[in-house]
Amino acid sequence: MRALALTLLLGAGCDSARPPHEVPGDMAGRLVAAVRPTEPSAPLPRFEPGETVESTVSPGGRFRLHFSRSGPNAVAGADADGSGIPDSVEAAARVYDRVAAFYAGLGYRLPSEDTAGGDGKFDVYLVDFALRADGAYRLDGCLGADTDCTGHILQENDFAGYSYGSYEEAVATLASHEFFHAVQAVYHPGLGSVAGEGSAVWATERFEPALDDLDHFSSAYLERPDRSLVLDPDGPAQAFSYGASLFFQFLGERFGDGLIRSFWEESVRSPTARWPVLLDTCLRRDWSTDFDTAFTEFAQWNLSTGSRWQAGQGYARGAGYAELVLAPKTLPVDEPSVRVAPAAVRYFEVAGGAGTVSVGFQPREGDETVALHLVAAARSGTAVLRVVQVKGPGPLTLQLPAQDATSVSVAVVDGRHEGTGRYGRLCMVPSATATPCGEEPGEEPQESEEPESSKGCQAGPGAGGGGLLLAAGLWRLRRRRLGSSTR
Repeated sequence: MRALALTLLLGAGCDSARPPHEVPGDMAGRLVAAVRPTEPSAPLPRFEPGETVESTVSPGGRFRLHFSRSGPNAVAGADADGSGIPDSVEAAARVYDRVAAFYAGLGYRLPSEDTAGGDGKFDVYLVDFALRADGAYRLDGCLGADTDCTGHILQENDFAGYSYGSYEEAVATLASHEFFHAVQAVYHPGLGSVAGEGSAVWATERFEPALDDLDHFSSAYLERPDRSLVLDPDGPAQAFSYGASLFFQFLGERFGDGLIRSFWEESVRSPTARWPVLLDTCLRRDWSTDFDTAFTEFAQWNLSTGSRWQAGQGYARGAGYAELVLAPKTLPVDEPSVRVAPAAVRYFEVAGGAGTVSVGFQPREGDETVALHLVAAARSGTAVLRVVQVKGPGPLTLQLPAQDATSVSVAVVDGRHEGTGRYGRLCMVPSATATPCGEEPGEEPQESEEPESSKGCQAGPGAGGGGLLLAAGLWRLRRRRLGSSTR
């Protein structure tokens, strides 16, 4: 990324907590009736009465950036090239042009002309968020019913006190995130925070992999994989929506960028469908798989993140992601009531060294058992030695050779995209047995698949079943921990 010759007061060091991009409760997709921050009735942040607001058009002609030189929303005033426009504003304008061209190159539709701003250009307002956030996309209106919508962006005016490494890094992160909300609004702005924020963080990663936004927010998912991915969080848990970017990153790496674009295109054809249903439709139609299968493979990729990353397996850049949080247990294990929600995973870990570790999960009587999976991985240091998986319906049992393993990771995966939580009894014993939970009259446990040695993940679209087994130790924890909020 080209360095800026700007002297700007950014946060000192990388350890400062970065706030969410949007203020919690002011998520993308909120209709604000075309009220702009130049008007006194606009919600905060806005320009103050008496501030002189100027504007400039981006070199590509698509964007108009509004700014002030003095007052609470003043931008950095340096003008090294003597153009009459502050260098910081010119730098931001160039970044927005690059972002729009990049998304168009991926095949996305860009927003229609913005008539609310007066000249058809997309408006960006540089205002002070006072460290509460650093940007927002706000809807002005829609030409169709919940589609072909337009709006404007609010961007932090100077990023003073924020934890970005440079002004250009800050603008690239914010512009790529918020303008992808504008792209989403062309298709369907109301799919919820997980789809909206998750795919926007993914878009930033896709725009410029060197930006660490996805790395930064990965802990919001990897620390709470037991949360349902298909339910929008609220309150302090809203950061989970940003952490959901890890799922969209998985989809992009596993199936290609076209899947995520197809998902947004499908939202126009099926405007009342929930986002996981749209995704399931695309996976079935174009990739010969489904949400359940893809989510289960995602759960396996996440077994190897942070310090457990190994090149060539799973995420390409997983060394920078947070490390998955697993619940430590001591063999033998007998957990009588383990709850797993739709599109969620319960992870556990025990010591290796036993010749065989047998694992069983007995669903509670009366609970449906479709799209239920049991996965176990034998590890040695960062390497995943082998993975065994078994899926429902019915009680699940597997046996995993673990004599050469230092640890064994176990995942109970619910691959449904709707429904209520399910309960079951989880048992693990350090011996080879078909009944790790003891005899269950009248029940015939599922046979586990043969162990598959670690050999990387298949990358071709449409691979299912055993082809979705992970094999390797992935990623490394990045330098920043997540704050408390959404983006």
